[in-house]
Amino acid sequence: MNKIKDLQKNLKLSFPTLSINSIDFIISSLIKDDSIFSDDNFFEWLKKLNQKVTFKTEFISIKQIANWELDRNNNLHHISKKFFSIIGLSIKAQFKDKIYEWKQPIINQAEIGFLGFLCQKKNGVLFFLMQGKIEPGNVNKIQLSPTLQATKSNFTQVHGGTPPPFLDYFKNQMEGKTVLVDQLQSEQGARFLRKRNRNMIVKIEEQIEIDTPENFCWLTIKQIKMLLKYPNLVNMDTRTVLSTIQII
Repeated sequence: MNKIKDLQKNLKLSFPTLSINSIDFIISSLIKDDSIFSDDNFFEWLKKLNQKVTFKTEFISIKQIANWELDRNNNLHHISKKFFSIIGLSIKAQFKDKIYEWKQPIINQAEIGFLGFLCQKKNGVLFFLMQGKIEPGNVNKIQLSPTLQATKSNFTQVHGGTPPPFLDYFKNQMEGKTVLVDQLQSEQGARFLRKRNRNMIVKIEEQIEIDTPENFCWLTIKQIKMLLKYPNLVNMDTRTVLSTIQII
């Protein structure tokens, strides 16, 4: 703890304009605390999660997908008119004296989803709550995603399932919560039509106990950066949200 206090003091002396939150982000990117969750702990946790998952995908006809249909314009959508649809676009663009034209399918999802991290200080170091998440398009099985990764149709339970864990921390006001980042950021414009997500980082005070399901773990920014060296492990949404961190 003294090491962390010395680092805080030195950062404040060297960069007097830094905010407390910026200093916390910097320290999290420089330090890992093995007493909370070591690298060995992480890889053992990931191995156990992958061993528990049975995952098989196969290609089927669009017509075989329950509750999805083609409308009169041959756009693919859910019968609830929620989630997203796949539509066709004709594009004409001009750059200087050149004209480009093409046609393509694109995902139309007007609703705004959540991509968010909970973070909390442990032993003076800021940790981020990571989710081990499996998605049908993953190259492997489990990838590290934000604490909350959900479309509006998901968190409003259009599918009839349960709401995602930790949703209330992002939606509702509560004691001991500080919003560090709250930004609307766009998705890939080549694949999504004007799609945006709400990118958030929410800090929870140390004294508040957070019940952590087995497919979640706490990591510092330093640990997450180390895991970026591994192919197909840290998903795109995690990288997107972490890129919103502003140090200066």
